Amino acid sequence: MKDMSKKIFEKENQAEVSNNPRHQNKSLTQLVSLSLIGGNRKNEFKSIDLKNNNTSISSRPLVFCKPEPKLKTLTTSSPQKQSPIKPKQVETQSNELCKLINNYSEPILDYYLDLNNQTPKNFLSNHTVSSNLRAKMIDWMVEVLTSYKCKDQTFFLAVKLMDSYLQKTPQKHIPQDLHLVGVTTMFMACKFEEIYPVKLQIVHEKIAHKKLTKDEIKDKETNILTALDFNFIGITVLDVITIVLSILNMNQQLYQITLYLAKVALYDYEFVNNHTYVQIACSALIVSSKIVEQIDQTLSSEVVIPLIVSTLKMDNSDAMDSANKLLNLAKGFDKQYPNLENLRKFSKFQLSDMLTTQP
Repeated sequence: MKDMSKKIFEKENQAEVSNNPRHQNKSLTQLVSLSLIGGNRKNEFKSIDLKNNNTSISSRPLVFCKPEPKLKTLTTSSPQKQSPIKPKQVETQSNELCKLINNYSEPILDYYLDLNNQTPKNFLSNHTVSSNLRAKMIDWMVEVLTSYKCKDQTFFLAVKLMDSYLQKTPQKHIPQDLHLVGVTTMFMACKFEEIYPVKLQIVHEKIAHKKLTKDEIKDKETNILTALDFNFIGITVLDVITIVLSILNMNQQLYQITLYLAKVALYDYEFVNNHTYVQIACSALIVSSKIVEQIDQTLSSEVVIPLIVSTLKMDNSDAMDSANKLLNLAKGFDKQYPNLENLRKFSKFQLSDMLTTQP
């Protein structure tokens, strides 16, 4: 029994850090270049042109939902090693998921849009914490949460909690305070999202390296909850991205690239301060569709981009303006943050590869 318990909670007590976590997966970005995105292979892409993307679309977003293909079961010499999941069960579950998306995706998205005005704004104005220090904290969050194999949503929630707390707290924070705030919001996000959250003892010993006491972390957690009025209800950038990709049935094609671009956006205080979470999600989806179009000839950005914009009920010109700003931010990310390497290290998608690859 003790051995079984040890295995169950092994994830809680050990951080599996890999020096090359994506070494085995060849990046798709090694195949393409941002200079190709404009559609003209001789001219470098400088802005996104949507003059051919003004496709008429009904007010209700189209839903592209197809059952996923049956999973292939590996045949082995021993029948006991075969997968217990039968193909018919997988197909049935996929069909049921499609029905749920068709029936409930629109009201869920409407609910997200209603909560969009809760995006944190001007959250550093009352503090002496610099935007570069905040970016450094976010880069460290990427390292910690990826090393402990936390969900993508845990990262986005941790950033949202940190920014929301800094916006609403009456207490003025100095740069030395950000370490405690960041550690505590990661701890809180893990408890909210993970099945097996990282324990306080691990946070104290392995993440904070005993520079923060357990009592300090618990007291700051209480302080954050009080400032937020114990209200965790809201949206993250990933919530919006996930529902849109589900509606368009394009999760497999766009998720990894969109995820990377959304993280890039959160690094930059000015970009986050001038855009809502829905606008950030829309920008990431537009840029990723332009990139994937170069790899997957079956995807047409002229069709996908208007669908993204109409689904999120955004103005076309505003959406494209935000997308161009995000693209410029992503292209200059290494120059703007030369010492922040964790996003590059722990991401499957590398924009720098695209910038150096020639057509």
